[in-house]
Amino acid sequence: MQTLIEDLKSGQFRRAYLLFGEEAFLKKSYKNRLKDAITGGDTMNYNHFEGKGLDINEIIGLAETMPFFAEHRLIVIEDSGFFKSAPEELTAWIPSIPETTCLIFVESEVDKRGKLYKAVKKVGYAAELNHQDAAQLSRWAAGLLAKEGKKITARTMELFLSKTGEDMDNIRLELEKLMKEFRKV
Repeated sequence: MQTLIEDLKSGQFRRAYLLFGEEAFLKKSYKNRLKDAITGGDTMNYNHFEGKGLDINEIIGLAETMPFFAEHRLIVIEDSGFFKSAPEELTAWIPSIPETTCLIFVESEVDKRGKLYKAVKKVGYAAELNHQDAAQLSRWAAGLLAKEGKKITARTMELFLSKTGEDMDNIRLELEKLMKEFRKV
């Protein structure tokens, strides 16, 4: 994850990113942060594909198109299944992604032994985003509270996490409810 954070800070983006793993919140968060940083809100040079059975030739054609009045063209591909059984033409094309194009793959399941995984890793970055341990979740949740000017004891945080579970989306939602109640007081 450190590489993703560094790329976001520096504004120097790789030609491909693979975000995969069990933690849906982290995948969605990094996908959105990369999207915002790369496109700056521009929708003209942004394409999104989702699901199985995608047209590889359409994706490659868009990726080969120069961005219009922008530095990069961004193509996001989600839950394609490409990293379980990759189309040969996509695997062969990955090393020649234009410098002006950035691909973001967001997948639940990935075969790290596959050719596409290795090709993407060679030209970009693969981030495995799995469930966080209790200490990481505590720091993250405490950081969200700190942004609101609130503090929480370690013991209270432990109780809070025992009630919310380890799902980061759920923790965020419960913290938002708490913040809403704090604002009423």
